[in-house]
Amino acid sequence: MATIETSISINQPVGKVFEFLANVENQKALNSTITEVVTSGKAAVGAKFTVKGQVMGREFKSDNEIVAFEPNQKLGIKTLAPPPASDVINMYTLESEGNGTKLHLSMEAAVTPGTENLVVPQLRAGLDTALAAIKKAIGG
Repeated sequence: MATIETSISINQPVGKVFEFLANVENQKALNSTITEVVTSGKAAVGAKFTVKGQVMGREFKSDNEIVAFEPNQKLGIKTLAPPPASDVINMYTLESEGNGTKLHLSMEAAVTPGTENLVVPQLRAGLDTALAAIKKAIGG
């Protein structure tokens, strides 16, 4: 299991950033391939949601579960992958930084031994892209 970490400063208060993240339907605004987010209710530990979309003409669906939910502090989302793939956990941690927010994002993912030097930088780049999209979406 590899842990990949990155962070970004956002010129918005922690509460606004957390509110945006906790509304999983906002994922549509962050990724043009996502066409629908189906939730099973209010965001809380154990809540499940499905992300649907299309990439290169092929439809995809991913099932997700909120595994950590501490308002204005932490949000963890586990993407449940069908075998032979492995589940991935993305953990967002927020802290005050002046009048803004320092948003940390870590990913726990299974990486095939011997491919770390190739795969980990690609995963980190994906996380950096996600954080930049969040910052842009909330005007930070």
